[in-house]
Amino acid sequence: MNEQLYENYAVLDAQIKELTKKKDEIKVSILEDMSVDKSPSMVTAVGKFTVSLLKTWTYPALVTEAEEEFKALKATQESNGNATFVEKPSLRFTQIKL
Repeated sequence: MNEQLYENYAVLDAQIKELTKKKDEIKVSILEDMSVDKSPSMVTAVGKFTVSLLKTWTYPALVTEAEEEFKALKATQESNGNATFVEKPSLRFTQIKL
């Protein structure tokens, strides 16, 4: 077993989580800054930043009920063997609590 390989993975995973957290914090500040300037885009030395609107949908009960029925139908087909699956190797890492 190559212990260094596992340690490298764990260190990178922790760094990615920390960098993602910092990026998200900076993103909020950039959005606030751009809203003050009322500018939909900003060109800088490192690239162009653009604010875009993303839609968040809320569906009526008819749709959410149909979704629940669909999930139940999928579960039934999985349990009775009519649905098929393919298994692929996947890596799961759980960091120790410090």
